[in-house]
Amino acid sequence: MRFTTQLLTLFSLAFSIASYADTDFLFRGTWTLQENTQSFQNFGRNHQRYDGNGVRLSQAVISTDQRLTNDWTLSGVLNAYSDGEERLNFSQLYLKYRPLSASSIKPEVKVGAFYPAISAENTDFGWLSPHFLTNSAINSWIGEELRTGGLEISLRQNGRQVRSNWSWKVLGSVFKGNDSTGTLLSWRGFALHDRQSLYNDRVNFLPIPGVIDEERLDAPAWTEPFREIDNRFGYYFGAHVAYKRSAEMRYYYYNNNADANVVDPDRIYAWHTRFHSITLRYMPRSELTLFSQVLYGDTLMGEKIVDNDFASAYVAAALDLNTVGLKDLTAAVRMDWYRVIDNDNTMYDPNGSRGNAYTISVKYDITSRFSVTTEWQLNSGDQENLRFFQPSENFTEHLFQVALTATL
Repeated sequence: MRFTTQLLTLFSLAFSIASYADTDFLFRGTWTLQENTQSFQNFGRNHQRYDGNGVRLSQAVISTDQRLTNDWTLSGVLNAYSDGEERLNFSQLYLKYRPLSASSIKPEVKVGAFYPAISAENTDFGWLSPHFLTNSAINSWIGEELRTGGLEISLRQNGRQVRSNWSWKVLGSVFKGNDSTGTLLSWRGFALHDRQSLYNDRVNFLPIPGVIDEERLDAPAWTEPFREIDNRFGYYFGAHVAYKRSAEMRYYYYNNNADANVVDPDRIYAWHTRFHSITLRYMPRSELTLFSQVLYGDTLMGEKIVDNDFASAYVAAALDLNTVGLKDLTAAVRMDWYRVIDNDNTMYDPNGSRGNAYTISVKYDITSRFSVTTEWQLNSGDQENLRFFQPSENFTEHLFQVALTATL
């Protein structure tokens, strides 16, 4: 399976470049300064992406759109990382059908592997953020555990075509392969970083005694986010409403419809996970963007072996500092809040966690192709299962980053 997916990715990439498709390249090297503690990726307590200080290849992205006909487009995103279990593979690969139509209400169909358009911050190509090096808690989790492997159908109307200030879009999707969604929220909690899980990827987390003990849950200290376990379809539906180009709201309801009583031969459990998401984006002036997102839901594994509610929200702002005379500079700030509430009585597997994070980022455009970004983040809170590894449930994590980004 791994060979097949990589072959498909490389074939798509080669075909796109050979056909002079609309292709974007991004390379980002990042120097980080943080506590010298192990990351969750190396089975540690830290909620950040890396262990300690150093220079890394944080992003290498090739995003391509190949027009096959007037109606059909093949899109793919190939990612490479210097960390994680899967270092090179695709994060998205799908066909899009958008027929030419004289009607003001236009259909669109996507088939393949892609993100639902939930995020207000990950709006750059390759599902990156144009404002931050690290994603919010919400979108860090979406990048880890959520990907549509299926079909999405939508209808949309552009307000300008009907001489209205309002535009809208409604959509629905059926998919497979997100059966383990909820694992990380329950056994690791929310994290803040910018690494997207790739297909065939594996995400590690702290080996909690009650989880890995053969006499208890007997699960591994890792999850494969896009594994199909119960052979059932999940679904989501949503709506977008926009006023001119200055304001937009998006609502999504997601339900992976997993059978919470199924476990596969690797002891990977299916988790029945549902959530609502509301996203707001507002541009009062061309140089100022305000955006926010609220997500709340629940996840269940077994007969209430794990039964958790979860919620997170952030508010953010990005300002082009040209408006105050600082040429080629953009500043962004974000405040995150997140929580997981443990509703079950499984005493050896406490899942409750909560925290807050504050992020400040400043980007300087050296040229149209090169930029330098500095970012500081403070993430603090408490997590009940940390008591198995340290005297206190509390954690405080500081992260400072400097990144050089090249786009081609």
